[in-house]
Amino acid sequence: MKLQIIILVLAAVVIVECGHLFVGTNINRPMVYHHNAKYDAKLFRKRVENLHYVLPQVPSTIGKSIQGILAYDKTHSTASANITQGGIWFTFVNLRMKSERVNKLNYDVYIYV
Repeated sequence: MKLQIIILVLAAVVIVECGHLFVGTNINRPMVYHHNAKYDAKLFRKRVENLHYVLPQVPSTIGKSIQGILAYDKTHSTASANITQGGIWFTFVNLRMKSERVNKLNYDVYIYV
């Protein structure tokens, strides 16, 4: 029974194509960063942008690491967001966001510790 549920969940993940990125957890975690990454479209090209974030060394974040990253595609397209460096359990993250050809790029990025 458990195996059938796992197969069903994996099939649903494979079938649904979205440009959202959910990594880690945000349950009972304070949000330390929010950014609306909004960029215009390029003519006949894909828009590729990078977002770099480093946890500030303030008393509330010393000794902590990133526990959750949410990059929500507000255009609901096949745009993609990927972590290229850092991420969960690190104090920094580099996100690479890529739009569809001739479409704008619009992501809400949330980072939790």
